[in-house]
Amino acid sequence: MLIGIDVGGTFTDAVVLDAEHGSVLTAFKLPSTQSNPGDAVITALELIAADTGVRGALVCHGTTVGTNTLLQHKGASVGLLATAGFTDVIELRRQNRPMLYDLSAQVSEPLVPRELRFGVKERMDAAGQVVVPLEGSAEVVQAMRDAGIESVAIAFLHSYANPAHEQQMRCALEEALPGVFVTPSSDVCPEFREFERTSTAVVNAYIGPAVGNYIRGIAEKARAMGVQDLMIVKSNGGLTSPENAARYPVHLIESGPAAGMIAAAAYARATGRKNAIAFDMGGTTAKVGVVQNFKPKVTDEFLADQLVNGRNVGGYPIRSAVLDIIEIGAGGGSIARIAGGRMLKVGPESAGANPGPACYSRGGQLPTVTDAHAVIGTLGAETFAGSGVAFSRELAIAAIDRHIAGPMGWPVARAAHSIVELAVASMTEMMRLATVRRGLDPREFSILAFGGAGPLHAAWVGAELGAKEVVIPPLPGMFSALGAVLGEVRHDLSQTLLCPVAEVRAQALAQAFARLKDKADALLAKEPQSAGRARFMRFADLRFAGQLFELRVPLGAFGETMPARAQIERGFREVYQSEFGFDLAESKVQLVNLHLVATLPMGGSAARMFCDAGRANPGAQPYRVQTFLRSDGEEQALPVYRTADCIGAGLAGPLLIEHSGSTVWVRTGQRATIGSDGCVAFQVREDR
Repeated sequence: MLIGIDVGGTFTDAVVLDAEHGSVLTAFKLPSTQSNPGDAVITALELIAADTGVRGALVCHGTTVGTNTLLQHKGASVGLLATAGFTDVIELRRQNRPMLYDLSAQVSEPLVPRELRFGVKERMDAAGQVVVPLEGSAEVVQAMRDAGIESVAIAFLHSYANPAHEQQMRCALEEALPGVFVTPSSDVCPEFREFERTSTAVVNAYIGPAVGNYIRGIAEKARAMGVQDLMIVKSNGGLTSPENAARYPVHLIESGPAAGMIAAAAYARATGRKNAIAFDMGGTTAKVGVVQNFKPKVTDEFLADQLVNGRNVGGYPIRSAVLDIIEIGAGGGSIARIAGGRMLKVGPESAGANPGPACYSRGGQLPTVTDAHAVIGTLGAETFAGSGVAFSRELAIAAIDRHIAGPMGWPVARAAHSIVELAVASMTEMMRLATVRRGLDPREFSILAFGGAGPLHAAWVGAELGAKEVVIPPLPGMFSALGAVLGEVRHDLSQTLLCPVAEVRAQALAQAFARLKDKADALLAKEPQSAGRARFMRFADLRFAGQLFELRVPLGAFGETMPARAQIERGFREVYQSEFGFDLAESKVQLVNLHLVATLPMGGSAARMFCDAGRANPGAQPYRVQTFLRSDGEEQALPVYRTADCIGAGLAGPLLIEHSGSTVWVRTGQRATIGSDGCVAFQVREDR
C-alpha cells in the first residue's frame, strides 16, 4: 500500500493507493497545523490506520517545512567558513539586481551575519592544486564554539576542483562540536560560481536542523505505527529516504509543488496530452509548471524567497535540480485590501490555515478570494463537508463589506466579483510568464488544473490565456498527494569540469563520471529496497566560449560507450540551433559541468489509475441548486452536479460541479464534458 501526504498552507491532503491494482482506496483533506505541520501528517496516518491500516505501507510525503523555515527566517544560527578574503561573497552577491537602475532596491539580507563569517587561511587553484595549505583550523573551531553556532557552512575557493580542505575542516568541526550540522559546499554543490555555491551551502545549513528534527520526528512516529518506509519528495520530483533528506534539506525547498508536477506529468502521459500547463492553486499560493513531450521541465537554479510582499528582492540562489515552477501569492486565502489611491489589491499576503478566510469561522477578519466565492455562491457549506471547516457565508459578507465594499462605496456583490477578477488576472499573467514570455504558444497546451482552488478558476483563466483546452483531472483536491506516490527515487549529481570540448580527455570524463557514480551508489544504499533496478543517465552542460549560460546535452547511460568529442560538440550545436534558431559556427564549444541522474522506481504507477470511472450517464441531473449572486446584485439559480453522477455528459454553464475535494465553476457560455476517467474538460472560448 502506498500513502501520499502533502502538507499545504491551508489543508493537508492524503491519498491511499493500492499499488498492486493501481486503484485509490481513499482520499481526504484535513486542516494543516501551522504550529507543527507534522501533527497533521500524523493525524492523517492515524485516520488511515483506523480505516485501512498502515502496517507495511510506504508513505511518501511532500513537505513545506524547509520552505517555511527559510521564508519565516526561523532557521539555525549559522556560521560560515570561507577562504580568507572571501567571507563577504554572500553579501556582495552578483552585479545583477532585481531592478538594475533602482538605487533604492532592497536585496535579501544574508542568512549569516558578518560576525559569524570566519576567514580560514587556505587556498586551492582552479585546477585543484594546493596553493596555501589549510592552517589555523583549531582557532576557527574555538571561535565558532564561543559564538554558540548551531550549524556551519563551509565554502572554500575552488573546492569543487578539490574538496580536501573542506573535508578536513568538516572532520575537525564534527569532532570538536558534536551535534552541530555541517555542510561543505563541495558536498551539496560541487560546481564553480562562488556566490551560488556558497549560497546553496548556507541555505542547506540554515534550514538543516529544523528539517532534520521534523523528518526524524515524523519517521519515528510513522515507524511506531507500523509504517515500513517513509520517503520525502524532493524539489526535482524524486523521492528520497529520511536520512538523505535530512542531510540535503536544500533539495526539499519545492517539495510540495514538485509532487503536483509529477502527478500532472503522469496524467498527461496516461491521456496522451503531450504538452500541458500544470496549474496548482491552493489556499496560499498559485503555481504553474510546464510539461513538454510528457516531461516536466527541470532547471538547475532556484531563487528561494525571491518575492517579499510582492516585491523582487533577489532571494537566495540554490544550485540544485528543481522542477521549473513559477509561484505567486494568489491562493484561496490571499487577502484583498484597498491600497493607496483607492486601488483594490489581492495578495500576496495570505490568511493561511489559521485564522484562515473569514468564512472558515476561525477568527479571520480580513476578506480573501475564498470569501469572495462564498459571497457570490460558487462555494457553499457542502463543499467543506468533512474537512473540519465550519463554513459561514455571513462572516464572508461582513468581511468584504467592512474592508472592501464600504470603503469603496460599492455593493458587496461588485466587491466580491472584483476580488475574483483580480485573482484571475494575476494567475493569467503567471501563466503568460511560463509560456508566452518563454516563446511557448498557449494554444498548443492543455491546462491541467488541480489544488483546492484551481478548478474553481481554471476555465476562466484558460479562456483569458487562450489555451487549447482546460482539464480538471481526477482527484484534483488531493492531486499533489497523489503525485507523491507516483514518484521514483531520484538523485541529481553534478561536477564542474571546465575545458574546451576539443581538449577534453576521455579518461578525465570517465573518471569524473565514476566519482559521481560512487556518490550515487552511496545515496542509493540509504534508500529503501526496490523491485526495480537503478538507472544512471549522463549529461553535460556546454556553452560557446565567452558565454555565461549553458545548455544540457545527453551523453547516454552510465556504462555505455562515451560519445566522441566531435559527437558531443555536434549534439550541443543541434540543441543550440533548436533553442535559439542559429549556430555560431566559428565559436569554440566549452564543457562546463557533468551531471549524473540516478533513478530507482518505487512501484507507484498511474497506468491503471486514470481509467474508466464508472458507467456513462449522459442525461445526468443536478442533485441540488445553489443561489448565485451576479455582479449586478441579481440572484440566479446555479445547478450543482457531482462528477460521479454524470460520466460522459456534456454540461453547459452556468453551473457548478463538485469534483473530488474541489469545485469546478462552469461559467456562462462555457461547456464542460465529463470524461470516462472522471475528468472535467473544457474546450474553452470567451464568454459571450
